[in-house]
Formats: sequence, structure tokens, C-alpha cells
Amino acid sequence: MQNYIEYMQICETIAQAAASRGNSPVGSLIIVKDEIVAMAEEAVAEKQDVSCHAEMEAIRKARKTIGKDMSDAILITTKEPCVMCSYAIRYHKIGVVVYQEKAEALGGANSGFDLLISDDVPNGWGPPVKCIQLNN
Repeated sequence: MQNYIEYMQICETIAQAAASRGNSPVGSLIIVKDEIVAMAEEAVAEKQDVSCHAEMEAIRKARKTIGKDMSDAILITTKEPCVMCSYAIRYHKIGVVVYQEKAEALGGANSGFDLLISDDVPNGWGPPVKCIQLNN
């Protein structure tokens, strides 16, 4: 596995591209066995669709190549996934999320809506996600 910091640098470049198009500066990658299977940028403003967070866009792309079960995948993203993205992460059984910046109000690991790490979820969602915050 490559260093998470190297992958995060790719996410930061993707985030800058998103910001240049008027979106929030968020970039995401999905990695399986040290191979990038999806990369995506935030596209909410550009597509006028609140569901087009970078994490959701990456999951949509990865699903086309690796299918619904992403239990071997790692999601790397510049910002802690929100509750909406956390639901999709748990649904697809992504086991590890690496992020840089906390989303304290609605983050899936650090807010009162800790969907990424909670055991109190419906059956079939898989185990809590291992969350790793990289320091700036």
C-alpha cells in the first residue's frame, strides 16, 4: 500500500480543480489493492445536485468497475464524509476512510451523527468503518 499522504496529495489536486469550477474544494479517491479505481471531485454547484459530493461521485464511479461490495476498498478524501456520504460508505461496506479535515457539524465520525463508526445501524451494513485522520 502506498503511503496515504501520497494519495491525499492527489485528492488535494482534485479538490483544487473542484474549487476552480465553483464547487467546495473536496477531492476523493477509492483505492483497492493499491490501485486507484475511482477519483472524483465535488460537483454540487456545477451539477446543481446536493448529492454530488466528491465521496458520492467516487462511489458511483467505483461501483461501475468493482460492484456494490466495496469491502476491500479504501476511501481517501480531503474532508471527513458527511452523514449522507457516510450512509453510502456503510451501505457499500467500505472498510477504511482516510480524511484530512474534520467536518464537525455533520461529519460521519466526529459529530453527533457518527454513522461511520456507530454499531447502532441496520443489519447488513457491515462493521464500523476504520477512520484515519491525517494531520496537515
